[in-house]
Amino acid sequence: MISYKIVLVGDFGAGKTSLIKRYVDNTFSEEYKSSIGVSISKKILEVKIDDILYETTMMIWDIEGKTDFKPIFHHHLNGSKGFVVVADLTRQTTIDSIQEHIKLCKTICKDAPIVLALNKIDLYSNNIDLDALKDSFDEEIIGIFKTSAKNTSYVKELFDLLNLEIVKSIKK
Repeated sequence: MISYKIVLVGDFGAGKTSLIKRYVDNTFSEEYKSSIGVSISKKILEVKIDDILYETTMMIWDIEGKTDFKPIFHHHLNGSKGFVVVADLTRQTTIDSIQEHIKLCKTICKDAPIVLALNKIDLYSNNIDLDALKDSFDEEIIGIFKTSAKNTSYVKELFDLLNLEIVKSIKK
C-alpha cells in the first residue's frame, strides 16, 4: 500500500473543508464552520497504472485559510506529495490569492503536483473569465476543475487526478 499526504490550501471560506467532507464522507453542510489549525482525513483508493493496481491511502490535510504569516503553516505543508489550491468563484479576493498559494506550495515542495479547484460553481455568476484564469496557471498546475461540494461537481475527478499523478511520481 502507498500512503501519502496532500494539503488543501486556500483562503477562509473557499470550501476546503466542504470539498474534503464531500470526497471522504459524501456529505455537505450549508453551515459554515471556520477551520482552526489542521484536521486530517483519510481516504483509501485504488488506481491502475500500466495494468498494475495500486492501493493508496490519501491523508488529506485541511489547513485553516490565510495562515501564511504563521510559522507553523509552512510546517504543515512539509512532506506533502500534492496540493489542492481552492478558490471560491463567488469571491474575487480568493481568486486573486491563487498565485500566492501556488507560489507557497512550490516553495515548500517544488515538485509536488498542484490541482486548482474553482469551487462553488453552483453559485457562479459568470463574472470571471475562466479561460483566461486557466491560461495564467497552465504551467504550474496539472489540472483545473470547476467544483461544487454541494452538488458534487468534479470533486471525485479532482482527487482522482491528484492520486494518479502522485502514484506515478512515487513509482518512477
